[in-house]
Amino acid sequence: MKSIISQEQVRGVFSSCQKECDVLIALLKIAVSNWDEVEYVLEGRPHMGAEGWHAIYDLFCQFNEEHPGESTFPGGLWLSMGFIKDESLGAWQVDSSDMKFAFKNDSCQKA
Repeated sequence: MKSIISQEQVRGVFSSCQKECDVLIALLKIAVSNWDEVEYVLEGRPHMGAEGWHAIYDLFCQFNEEHPGESTFPGGLWLSMGFIKDESLGAWQVDSSDMKFAFKNDSCQKA
């Protein structure tokens, strides 16, 4: 499923979270419309346009500087577990259609 997320939403996530894992989960909640029904991700990561991806990477680096001890490599969580940069998508466009989930009250499904 494709959607567009706003820079304001993303900045709000970074300003309201104290841990980088909470930031990543909040970004997933924005990108995956039915995130509240997801038990866990079986496969895949959301894809995101290059401009938004780089902006979020910069925000993760800044977050790591402001929260010492969270990561030894600034932006490392975003690089290893964050969204995949996709040049074919618009700047702040996100596509989670390739992801597979286990849902809380269901069997394996695709979103």
